[in-house]
Amino acid sequence: MSLSTLPQSPVLAGWQGQGVRWDEACLQKLRLTPQEKRALTAVEANPIDYTLNNSEDAAAICRIVLKVLSESNASGPSSRVSRLSGSLSQIEARQMLTADPMGVSCHYAVSKLCDIVLCLKEKKAGSAVTIGSTFYSDGNLIDEWRALLRVLHLGGSGDAFAQRGAAYCLASILMAACPSQQSGARTKEHDCSSRSAEEPLQALISWITSQLQSSSSLSLSLVTPTLIALMSCPEARIVFSNSGGIGYLSRHLRNPRAGHKSTVTVQQMYELCFCLWALTYEC
Repeated sequence: MSLSTLPQSPVLAGWQGQGVRWDEACLQKLRLTPQEKRALTAVEANPIDYTLNNSEDAAAICRIVLKVLSESNASGPSSRVSRLSGSLSQIEARQMLTADPMGVSCHYAVSKLCDIVLCLKEKKAGSAVTIGSTFYSDGNLIDEWRALLRVLHLGGSGDAFAQRGAAYCLASILMAACPSQQSGARTKEHDCSSRSAEEPLQALISWITSQLQSSSSLSLSLVTPTLIALMSCPEARIVFSNSGGIGYLSRHLRNPRAGHKSTVTVQQMYELCFCLWALTYEC
């Protein structure tokens, strides 16, 4: 049995291989300039490794994608895309771009950020382009990170795909500033201030613990990929433990009361046990 991975967006077929075909009305809502639109088009035309080959280009494209994420969620969760469960065909996904352009834009931004984060995490030590050089400026976390936190707190029924992906991306970005995750010589370009990530990390873990208070299997699925990632970071383990995280995990692993059926799946129980095991390194 393996740990959970991030699922794909149900509207992925709408932009895969060619990017999102935004119309002028959508571009105005997203406040994208012609230059920013061309930059996003170029991202889709080239492998992600090529896009992230230059630190300045990588930082610029991430700011644009975070801008798309921020603007697409300005009015809360989308009316249609956020409620989708199964994957749509290419034709259906393109039709959804007309019916719910902000919803598709949100999923595009989260998907692209996940691709970027995963690519940066796989780069070899000493690479000129890192999560630190991309999401931190002069050692401080860029202000655009707040778009990810806002996705976690979408009103209504939320957006499971966007929240799951945004949480994972935010965790990966914040862990890059933790001293335990920084190895080798630290140059000015790669230096990340742990202080700038302290409050965002606490906010992320507070959201995770709020989801763990629910007995719903869906709430668990929102946080398990992120929680598993955080368990590799001693600083995150300490914050999670101090936030009562161990108790929340234990509740999900207890036998349900008589007459009540547990909603936790076997996979989720395995993942929660892994997290508890990882926490023994600090507690």
